[in-house]
Amino acid sequence: MAQKKRKTRELAMQVLFLWDSNAKDDLDSARQLVTDLSDDETFAGAALDMARAAWSNREVADTWVERLAPQWPSHRQPPVDRNLLRLAVWELTAGVTPPKVVLDEAIELAKQFSTENSPSFVNGVLDAVLKEHQALTGGDDKVKG
Repeated sequence: MAQKKRKTRELAMQVLFLWDSNAKDDLDSARQLVTDLSDDETFAGAALDMARAAWSNREVADTWVERLAPQWPSHRQPPVDRNLLRLAVWELTAGVTPPKVVLDEAIELAKQFSTENSPSFVNGVLDAVLKEHQALTGGDDKVKG
């Protein structure tokens, strides 16, 4: 189960990267990407759903991250990091996944796909987002956003 969720998250991050690179959410190109990267339609559909939700929430996520890490506004972040953060912030605030899992998975994806400094950057930013989110919602890890 965890491996399926990891693959779904990985595909969603890649879709977000594609949309970010093209500055638009082209569903046809996203479908082609997930089809090219996975033979499993379950992964593809779930990844597209995650990517769409995170993409629609990207301005909120970017603003939140920029406020917590003002020295790293979204345009200065490596594109992989920017899209990992968007996905993870959405996932944290949507309450669909335990926060520890969200942080661990984002760090692992940063190790796999981004720079050597990315895992610590992603960890620090997401830890700050999580603490603030928990303070705002009364500390409930499963709060619906």
